[in-house]
Amino acid sequence: MDAAPNVILVLVDDQGFGQLPVYSEAYPDEMLFLTKNTERYRCDEQKAKAAARACMPNLNKLAQNGVTFMNAHVTSPVCGPSRAALMTGRYQQRFGVYDNCDLAKAGVPLSETMLPELFQKAGYRTAMIGKWHLGKTTKTPLPVQTHDYHKNAIAGCIPEHNPINRGFDHYFGFNSSGTTYYDSPSLFRGLENVTAQGYSTEEFTDDAVRFIEDSGEDPFFIFLAYNAPHIPLEDPAPQKYQRFDTGNPEVDNYYATLAAVDDGLGKIFQTLEKRGELDNTLIFYLSDNGAVIDSPQPMNGPFRGNKGNFHHGGMHVPMIAHWPARLKPSKHEARVASIDVMPTALAAAGIELPDNLDGVPMFGTTEDSHEAIFWAGPEIMHWSEDNKTFWRDYWEYVTERTDDAPSSPLKAGDASWAVQKGPWLLRCNEVTGKTELFDTSVDPGERSDVVAQHPETAAALRDEYKAWAANLGKPLVWSEEQYNRLVQ
Repeated sequence: MDAAPNVILVLVDDQGFGQLPVYSEAYPDEMLFLTKNTERYRCDEQKAKAAARACMPNLNKLAQNGVTFMNAHVTSPVCGPSRAALMTGRYQQRFGVYDNCDLAKAGVPLSETMLPELFQKAGYRTAMIGKWHLGKTTKTPLPVQTHDYHKNAIAGCIPEHNPINRGFDHYFGFNSSGTTYYDSPSLFRGLENVTAQGYSTEEFTDDAVRFIEDSGEDPFFIFLAYNAPHIPLEDPAPQKYQRFDTGNPEVDNYYATLAAVDDGLGKIFQTLEKRGELDNTLIFYLSDNGAVIDSPQPMNGPFRGNKGNFHHGGMHVPMIAHWPARLKPSKHEARVASIDVMPTALAAAGIELPDNLDGVPMFGTTEDSHEAIFWAGPEIMHWSEDNKTFWRDYWEYVTERTDDAPSSPLKAGDASWAVQKGPWLLRCNEVTGKTELFDTSVDPGERSDVVAQHPETAAALRDEYKAWAANLGKPLVWSEEQYNRLVQ
């Protein structure tokens, strides 16, 4: 009988589709730079593209030797709901999660079975390292307050939502939407708040390496969730990662932040290889959503939109799987979703799948995992082109060049939904009534709305969405009035 595979799920925070060369090189330059980022991250586009190509050599090698999913989507363009779906294999709206506020103020319901619980029951050692963001948040203000709210409180979560009580044997990380890269006040080891010892990316990598080395003969599952390259990046990455010269030090530092992740992945690969376990370790790599507008090119590549938007720029993400013992190098063109990661990992480990999953195993087929993929919740423009002025002012504030705290006019979002089926993407804002239809097979950048030319297609997709939405749960916290617009 074959040995059970180890499984490592690596999740990064806000990395854009275009910021990995395996994706950006699939498109001509004239498609990559259609969305213009903030002034702070502007530089020669070819130099930015070269930095993106050079910053993650270990991940590039992983892609070359693994399966690169060219058409992978998360079920939310915002980090908390996206992670809730990833950890449950279910559309997060089924259990009332639509927005980050549902997690901060309520958390994933204890009635939901999470991926690590099933690995733990099957005899795996399980570890959560890095960003959790799935529990009801607690905050203890610190005596010294700064302009960066990440530094102003110990952000934890209620004990029953701590990873230790959701299927993980080991936990080292933080519980909220973000934290500082240095001297984080919000790191926890198990239930205990602990003192940060350095740069968070390195701390998370080192903890993962120790966990692997301490695993003995037991198979293990690691959820390694780096907070990189989540902004703000006012504290530069360590000098050893500052390898870039684009002409803009902010762009250089952004890619240095990703280089630190990549060096960490290299250490993990070396540890597995030394133990003779690399071939039988299934590694997933993906981003929780698209890049924000305040980040460098090639950002989200050919796609319109950013984090928070129901455009492909917010939902179409990098995803790679590497398992030398079973997977041959390939590019997987069929459409898959982040909810497929859980059943794929369980099937690989020979663990019985729960019967209530929305996701399906991805390996062994060239067909789309789903006939249609759905999105629903607030479409938030906070991280988009429409809010560039705020991000300029926020950077001035967080770096303490001004004491005038900016206020984002776009933090709340309208009740909106989208459905992708075949080449068609239908988007609808239920507050304004605006409906758009795009043929993404010829228009991946969503530049030409064809709803007027194809009313029958739009009507059919609307009917499919309504049938799906009939089974959604009421929001844990988010607006019930907005929810009613989505399901009416």
